[in-house]
Amino acid sequence: MSIFNTLTGSEDLPFLGKRGVGLIAALGLCAGMGVSVAQAQEINDQGWSVLEPSVDTRFVFVSSSTGRDTNSGFSPAQAVKSLSYAKSLLRDNSADWMLLKRGDVWNEGIGEIEISGRSDEERLVFTSYGESDERPKMIVSNGPGIGGRYLTEVNNVAIIGLDFEPDPSNRTTAAGISWISWGKNLLVEDCRVVGFRNNVLCTANDNSFENFAIRRSVIADSWNTTGHSQGLLVVRTTGVVIEENVFDHNGWNTGVAEANATMFNQNVYLQKNTTGTEFHGNITARASGAGVQMRRGGNASHNLAYANPIGMRFGYSQIAWPEEAAAGSMVANVVLGGPLSAELTGSGTGIWIERADEALFEENVVAHLGEGSMNWAYSMHDKVGELIFDGNVAFDWGKAIRSTADVEDGVRFEKNRWQTSVDDFLIIMGDLSGVEFEDNELFGFGASDRVFKMEGDRLDYGQWVDQNYVDGDELETTGFPDPGRDLDAYAQHLGLADAEAFLAAAREQSRSNWDSALTGTAASDWIRAGYISED
Repeated sequence: MSIFNTLTGSEDLPFLGKRGVGLIAALGLCAGMGVSVAQAQEINDQGWSVLEPSVDTRFVFVSSSTGRDTNSGFSPAQAVKSLSYAKSLLRDNSADWMLLKRGDVWNEGIGEIEISGRSDEERLVFTSYGESDERPKMIVSNGPGIGGRYLTEVNNVAIIGLDFEPDPSNRTTAAGISWISWGKNLLVEDCRVVGFRNNVLCTANDNSFENFAIRRSVIADSWNTTGHSQGLLVVRTTGVVIEENVFDHNGWNTGVAEANATMFNQNVYLQKNTTGTEFHGNITARASGAGVQMRRGGNASHNLAYANPIGMRFGYSQIAWPEEAAAGSMVANVVLGGPLSAELTGSGTGIWIERADEALFEENVVAHLGEGSMNWAYSMHDKVGELIFDGNVAFDWGKAIRSTADVEDGVRFEKNRWQTSVDDFLIIMGDLSGVEFEDNELFGFGASDRVFKMEGDRLDYGQWVDQNYVDGDELETTGFPDPGRDLDAYAQHLGLADAEAFLAAAREQSRSNWDSALTGTAASDWIRAGYISED
């Protein structure tokens, strides 16, 4: 992979726009660099962000294997050695790039930065160059691998194609990507952040941040023994894009005493003052607590949640009602059970909904419970307002719908397909105010089985269809198209052994070997086809 191909518009590496190709060529940067770049304003045909450098962009090259801090740093042949010195060559309010040599390893991080890019279109970029397929790796023992400095405004930054790990002998004060500055426009793409107390933070401490995107990155194995631990934590941020990432096994470590699973540790944790969230195409698996916790809602689609005590969580009991109610949508997601971190409060909940209003839940599949005692596919808590459940599936989970929420506006269930067994309940609801059921298909029990528990009364199917809030619900015997589809089956469809092998392969994803079959979109779409017919 040489920059010659990139600069001449190779179909294999079309990372730059036309202006960027001509500009870098004019600057005399030649073969052997293999620059990977990104920018949030444009996505190329391969799904990667595109960056256009400025006419005055300064490229700073750094290599732990061949660089010297007596060099200029302004070409690959003149690369500097230390990350700290390379960082010192970057200019504030510029479109400068700092490029780390691929395959190299540093026993330091880039650390805190307090300078900004010039604009959203002309970002300060931290990325990579070189022929290796391996990302440049930083082993961090103190401070962040990279971060925005506390109480400082830092704007217009892109962090692309970098690898961060903690030094195992000194991880107490280490962090992965720790953006605690305030400002706007941060892009993280094609990064690997593994094993920190908190892997990625965008928290704008004591202020606010606007426009944070994390794409196609691997965020895994966070743990801590003395406090909380998150894969991704976002606080006080407006405008969040989380797309096609792998979030795996964050918040706990069975190999470390006291790094125990807890419901306070999540793969993805979006606090109640984080709004405007788009969560799409991700894999979120084997979390300590929730696969994703979206306290103020947002839009989530085509995600795969696997083996999390709570698959996906929408809303929160402490947001102001109704002013801050969680709103948005969950569409075409798949939640699968599996071996869990521990038996915790709520373990065995597919999609947890709380203080939500004006929200749509459409064509989601919750299937194959595995571990977890709650066995609630879709669960509503505290208070809910206007919600629509359309075309969702519950299969081999136990209870399809369980609600202890006060219903303060209409909740409508239509054209859903729910299965349970004769020794469980299909639906439990405590408040039926404004609730409607229409044209739902019900499976797995007989007409005389009392699988409905509504405001404390147990009903069989005949009594169910006589209720004034039920219209057109039918007890079906025809099954689902292919209900054996789970993550093991999808892995085998790809020629892999099982779910664990699939996750191992997904964790190896990078720009160098990207395979769309190993994304949440591809996995969830294939699995959903076993439960939702095209017609």
